[in-house]
Amino acid sequence: MDAIDIIYQLQRLGKSQTRLARELGVSSGVVNNVIHGRVTAHPIAAHIATLIGFKVEELWPSQYAFKPRGPSKRRRAAALTKDNVAVSTATECLE
Repeated sequence: MDAIDIIYQLQRLGKSQTRLARELGVSSGVVNNVIHGRVTAHPIAAHIATLIGFKVEELWPSQYAFKPRGPSKRRRAAALTKDNVAVSTATECLE
């Protein structure tokens, strides 16, 4: 579904972008940018998707589709530190 279809569905429900923006406490430009996929704002996208009966991932798959990622550098470093502490503690016990 593209932006024109989303706007059409909202209009069928009697919702303008301006009215939606007021309900959400944002500018109508933000709502327009979310609809056109120029900005990612999950709470706004989720509200729009719910209104027209879709999932966020169905309307904007490139922005909101789950993309599994590996652990961050900080988590990898913490895991290495944790493993090193466990290894050194085990080595000390053997000595």
